[in-house]
Amino acid sequence: MILNNTKLRLLAVMVVLSASLSGCSSMPTFPVFSSGEDEKTQTNETSPSVTAQSEESGVETEGLKGATPPVPLTAEELEEQALAAKARALMGTMNAFKLDKEKQAKLNSGQLRDVQSAITQLANGEPDLALVAVQRVLDDPDFIASPNTAVWVLRGDVYRGKEQNEKAIVDYETALKLVGSNYHAHNRLGLIYRNAGKFNLAKAHYTQAIDAWPGNADSYRNRGILYDLYVGDKAAALDDYKIYKALLDFQIQSVEAAPKSLVKEQKLTSQWILDIERQIKTLEREQANG
Repeated sequence: MILNNTKLRLLAVMVVLSASLSGCSSMPTFPVFSSGEDEKTQTNETSPSVTAQSEESGVETEGLKGATPPVPLTAEELEEQALAAKARALMGTMNAFKLDKEKQAKLNSGQLRDVQSAITQLANGEPDLALVAVQRVLDDPDFIASPNTAVWVLRGDVYRGKEQNEKAIVDYETALKLVGSNYHAHNRLGLIYRNAGKFNLAKAHYTQAIDAWPGNADSYRNRGILYDLYVGDKAAALDDYKIYKALLDFQIQSVEAAPKSLVKEQKLTSQWILDIERQIKTLEREQANG
């Protein structure tokens, strides 16, 4: 770098001054002179303490040029983050029913064939044939000696398909006597009692299903519908719908290709949430206006 005459004279003066200072054991640090071309590559020095503070806080300092301050999240984005975190936590909770059913005796091959046959026939709209198949399992001496909660839920489903809800209730309650954490039985009982207008009983069973495994998404959906359409507690319904959607989001994000039915349910739930939020705002305006 070529220095002009003025800069050279200034350097000479500073050298003379430094030599005349007593007690100095080293040469002073001279300022850096540069031409306009070098200024593009120069950077300002920042003290270590300022640098550390800026890294911790994320706040732009004079020495950090070009840094963009973080954009504040909206209330909706903050809530979405909180719900996502809650969904992860709920999915990680202990599934009491999963642990309890592993302690039950396994079905033998013949019983499994009859169970699968009953499930297929029920799905095909043939509950009478399904009842014959599942009854063979229930009458099996080996099953009587070591009953399985899932088979009692299955026969309850068959009776419900035959519109014999009282018999279905008995079977679901039998399933719960074997394994009290069977949230499938709780959910089915909740549905029967909801349709019968016994909303307190329905709510109790849905809540017990959630207690059995807080990551059980269907129970939030069912209880949300109960609050929304039958009890009229819109705020409670909104809470359950939001948790249900967050759990669906978690499931979709956890797989490479989510089933179309799951994506469809997620979109439907989003519409429910928007709709109930509008209802709540309308109610609040009406109450404010007297």
